[in-house]
This record gives sequence, C-alpha cells and structure tokens, in this order.
Amino acid sequence: MSDISPKKKKVSYSQFSTWFTCSHKWYRDYILKEKTFEDNLTMTFGTAIHETIQLYLKTLFGLSDQRAESIDMMKYFLWSFKKQIAHKKIPHTPEEFNQFVEDGRNILAEFKDPANRLRYFARDRWELLGIEDELNVDIRNNVVLTGFIDLVLKEKSTGNIKIIDIKTSNRGWTSYDKESFTKTSQLVLYKALYSKSHNIPLTKIDVEFFILRRSLYENTNYAQTRIQTFVPQSYQKDVLQVIQEFGKFVDTCFTEDGSHKVLAKYPKNPGKNKKNCKYCNYLKSGKCDGVAELKD
Repeated sequence: MSDISPKKKKVSYSQFSTWFTCSHKWYRDYILKEKTFEDNLTMTFGTAIHETIQLYLKTLFGLSDQRAESIDMMKYFLWSFKKQIAHKKIPHTPEEFNQFVEDGRNILAEFKDPANRLRYFARDRWELLGIEDELNVDIRNNVVLTGFIDLVLKEKSTGNIKIIDIKTSNRGWTSYDKESFTKTSQLVLYKALYSKSHNIPLTKIDVEFFILRRSLYENTNYAQTRIQTFVPQSYQKDVLQVIQEFGKFVDTCFTEDGSHKVLAKYPKNPGKNKKNCKYCNYLKSGKCDGVAELKD
C-alpha cells in the first residue's frame, strides 16, 4: 500500500463514472457537496453476498477444500444481511426480505456446486493473491485514485494475473451493460493501475466480471445459470482510451495542487431520452431541469 500525503486528493472510480455520465451531477455531488446516499435492500444484498463468497474463497485457498465446504454459507449470508439491514435501518416488507433471502439461497447453492468451484476457482490452477486488494495510485494534479479489487488470482502455470469484480444483478448483464463504457472501464482502469503499482506487464493481466443473477427468465427453452462471466476488451488500445478519459476528468476538475476547479463549467448531460436522469435525485427534487448543455 502506498503512503499517501494528506494534501493529495483521493478520488474513486465512481467519481469518474459520475463525471463521465453527467458532469453537472458530479459538480453537485462533490463541489457543492449535495450528494445524498441511501442504502436499499438491493445494495445490502450485494454486500452480504460479496462477504459470504469472499469468506468461502479465503478459506478455500488459505486452508482447504474441506474447510471451505464446511462453511454454512447460507447461515453466514443471513447473519450479514440481517446485521446490515438493522444497522442501516433499511425499510422493507417481510415479502421483500423473503424474496432476497430466496435469491441468496439460489445463488449460493449454484456457486458452491463442486462443478462450478472447479470451473472458476480450482485450487490446483489458481493462487489467491488478494481479497479487497487496495489500490492507491498517483495520477497527476496531486490526485490519487483509490479502489478495492474484489479478487486477485494468479495462474500457477503461467504466472498471469486475473482481476475479478463480483457483481450481483437482477437478471444478469445485457448487451447494453456489456457495451457501457462506465460499467466495463472500471476493471480496465484497475488493470492499468495494478500493472503500474506491481510492475507487471499489461499482457500478463486479465480482467473478468463475475456476475450473479438474482432471477432467471421464465418460460424459456434456453438453459440458464445464475453465474455469468464477462471479459471486457482490455487490449493496450482499450487501456489507453480509459486512461485518456480519466486524465480528462482529472484535468477538467482539479488544479495542479489537487483542489477542485470550482469555477469550471460542468454542463448537464441528460443523455438520449434522458436516460442519465432516470435515477437522479437532482431532477426529482427540482434542483436540475434535465436540459442538455453544450460543452465548450
């Protein structure tokens, strides 16, 4: 972990994603400090699933198959889920809670299936290098990008690194999700930063989204699984594109000493059919009219 001076400005990938989607929302969130955050059952469910799977994998790679198999994953998931709901005081109905519990049960049962464990996390193939591995990498303008990588594996035969991000999703990722720059570029950027901080060539690092579906489609003849993997393109040109876009974000929003550029222009970008405004609290509260503004 690098030593970060207190003067440096820490930024996360989510900040960049917000700015790339709508710079006006970023301006309100981080300069005007109007950002509000409300946890919900979906987010809490995702956290509980993350913690449960990470416990299993830590035990699997750190101890043995037998010790991992002895974990009551459903019991641990329920404990984590209930604890977070109580701590965060998340409103819910019994029906909503029961549905999420059933979703968790189905996901964990398929995840723990021996065939899936051997397919995705075979101990004779992979070595576990990190869980929630922290990144702190200097960019420029006194800005440091910070983040956590869900899983880092090393292939024993080749020495290649695999960076994995675990996602929970209602029905999995569609072609729209897979083509979304803000969704896929997170791991591409993390690949570049991991390469820089660990002095590993880009060609020796692979990235993968490990997506867990809460629900399956009904009335379909196709075989379905609750585990979906997606490998975004992360060739050198893709890495360079993400680095360039992140550089634009830093140059646009931060001065050389890491301070916010308060007087810069941060235009609204509602997107096609106002898709960027769909879940925006500023539009709902009347603080933003959702009318596009042209960039200079």
